[in-house]
Amino acid sequence: MKKFKKMLLSYFNKNQLSKIKNTNLLIIGCGGLGSNVANNLIRCGFEKFILIDYDRVSFKNLNRQFFFQHQCGERKTTALKKNMLKINPDIKIKIINDKIDEYKLEKILNNEKIDIIIEAVDCEKTKKMIFEKCLYLNKKIVCASGIAGTGDCENIKIKRGKNFSIVGDMKKSIKKYKPLAPKVSAVASFQADEVLRMVLKNA
Repeated sequence: MKKFKKMLLSYFNKNQLSKIKNTNLLIIGCGGLGSNVANNLIRCGFEKFILIDYDRVSFKNLNRQFFFQHQCGERKTTALKKNMLKINPDIKIKIINDKIDEYKLEKILNNEKIDIIIEAVDCEKTKKMIFEKCLYLNKKIVCASGIAGTGDCENIKIKRGKNFSIVGDMKKSIKKYKPLAPKVSAVASFQADEVLRMVLKNA
């Protein structure tokens, strides 16, 4: 038995871990939310990921994103994949270095086996498009809304509906407030926990 799986059996039973291991995840955006969501999900035993991002790691990202100084200049997808494999080398990760739009998203969702989508982008218009497209295609999705600022993590909420969860304070946009590690990481942790809840709901 692989060492990482053996360790996880101290926290999950075999049925739960099997469900986790066989869940296919799509993370759209590998910045503050996406990189921290991936970090959490790897540690819960998830093994099948598709990562989408078009950007590269920059020094200003290091205040809140799961990257390191020597990775500045690398594609975020590639850097994140390397960091994830350091936690569990047995996972399977596909990377897509592209900017998502409605056509590309629908193509990915139709061509790939995906159980849950994690929305982790900055652009509000793109967030809305991803959310609406996933609902239209009857796909489970976990989104974020309101991740910026500091000193008010107690205002983070979860809105749930059929096939979706939205996490955040629903107010503080990065357009008006700065994205800082504590709140960004907190929302990312909530998102990861919502993925886990969806998978283990009836386990």
